[in-house]
Amino acid sequence: MQTALRSHWVWLFAILTLVSTLDYWDHISRPGSAFAQAPGAWFAFTAVSHMSVCVIAWLVAKGLARLNLPALLADTLGIASAVAAHLLATGPLWDRLFWGGGLIFSSVLIPVAIACGLYLFYRLAFGFVLKLRTTEPKSLP
Repeated sequence: MQTALRSHWVWLFAILTLVSTLDYWDHISRPGSAFAQAPGAWFAFTAVSHMSVCVIAWLVAKGLARLNLPALLADTLGIASAVAAHLLATGPLWDRLFWGGGLIFSSVLIPVAIACGLYLFYRLAFGFVLKLRTTEPKSLP
């Protein structure tokens, strides 16, 4: 359990789950919106989109790590691939299956760049917190 809590993936997926939950709530809490009219369909779309992004990011990162790429590069490319896959393939697929095909997935490069930037910031913050937790306090003389 201790090792799992030191994994940046565990915390990233926990944060993404929280953000997806808040996004879902924001959409269904708008009175009169299409999302409020069909909260079950929107939940299904949100849940499978969230899971597919997490799985693709992790699988691509692990696959690239096997090619001896530096871990941070492999992980960042995993995130980029997951966001691009969601915008190009899985998002439209889940939209057709659960929402009826009314969502727009038109831009790819800007969301991928933003996701990579946010991910690199997250990794920097995660590394900083991990370093703070592992450094031993110096004893006074």
